[in-house]
Amino acid sequence: MYKIDINTSKKIFSLVAEGMFTVDEAKNCLKDYESKLKSINVNDYVLLVDARKQSTSTPEVGELLVEALQKYLSTPFKKRYYVKLDSIVAMSQIKRLGGKEFEDKFDVVNTPEEVINSL
Repeated sequence: MYKIDINTSKKIFSLVAEGMFTVDEAKNCLKDYESKLKSINVNDYVLLVDARKQSTSTPEVGELLVEALQKYLSTPFKKRYYVKLDSIVAMSQIKRLGGKEFEDKFDVVNTPEEVINSL
């Protein structure tokens, strides 16, 4: 399950992901992400990814997750935040798949409210 929301007053582009994604769901999420980006000036927005409830992924979904992370990193958001996952294994998978660039370009926070309340 995923949800993409654009908060125009706080200038937050948020993506919430939960559970274990199927390949089709991961592909649909990527399409929705790209579609919704067209409605905003990304330079003015922060990206908030909240995947606390996301499970570890299959290798096929992992490949799409790498593609998603690359899209998040290449989109010129004002700033990027990633809510720390509840699963230590899933969080280590994200860090491994995202590599050094993920760690350099994302600020990891404990809750989405940390970001929302700071803007």
